[in-house]
Amino acid sequence: MKKLNSVVYHKLYLQAEEAKEQDMTKLASGIFNAIGPTTEEEHATYDYGQLRDDIYQEMWRMATHVIKYHDLESVDAEKVHDRLESLAQQFVDELEESLGVDNATVGPLETKVPGESE
Repeated sequence: MKKLNSVVYHKLYLQAEEAKEQDMTKLASGIFNAIGPTTEEEHATYDYGQLRDDIYQEMWRMATHVIKYHDLESVDAEKVHDRLESLAQQFVDELEESLGVDNATVGPLETKVPGESE
């Protein structure tokens, strides 16, 4: 899984530290748990499909929390799959909008196609 570059990692880290100092423990904990202990400066390729797959995998993890909470004994995995696929797309679209990212542009870590400049 691709990690954050050092610039955004350090900015998020500092925001988490500030949140911690202001007793915003839920925010601080959320950031610290999400960003992990280190950054990764290697710019490995990471395309839109991988992004959606990663979001989908994390949503399955969240879905299991709901299943545990309700102490379910049976789950229709195909129904959950269909819903999570839809939610993953919606999540990416809405978060890109919140971040001010044009989702029509190709990400900087996408694999270059022949003829495209490096």
